[in-house]
Amino acid sequence: MKTQPCRRRLEMLLALTLAAASARANPISLPEKSIAPTISLIIGGAILCEVVCIWWLLRRFRRPRFFIFWLLVMHLFTYPAFLALLWQLHDVRPALAVALGEGLVVVIEGALIYLMCRFMPATQPGLPIPSMARCWLASLIGNACSAAVFPGLCKIFA
Repeated sequence: MKTQPCRRRLEMLLALTLAAASARANPISLPEKSIAPTISLIIGGAILCEVVCIWWLLRRFRRPRFFIFWLLVMHLFTYPAFLALLWQLHDVRPALAVALGEGLVVVIEGALIYLMCRFMPATQPGLPIPSMARCWLASLIGNACSAAVFPGLCKIFA
């Protein structure tokens, strides 16, 4: 009986994520010619930079096997959720909407990183588990690195 509300929340989150993907909630305006491969490479490069930064910041702590892979999989959920939030906040100032979205992404990614490090089998079990604050800090710094690299990648691929 208690699992029913949790299941409904997960179903609602999944529905919002799929609705955002089907609504093409990407805030990047697309010109007439297709730039999908280019923008995919730019976004992928920025996410890879973020993942490497998080991995490097948590290198002295217990991490699951294939930690970089798990971080990349995490972005398959957090990036569409970020785009869905931006789409929902379309009537708010763009800078405020992006700041709210990024703040929420940092909190959610930090919590997911903490749960991964705590409950997934580790490569080196003798290392200490990172604290929730450390995971949030790693997520914040990783997202800042990703945001800093994004304009440079856009100029490279332009």
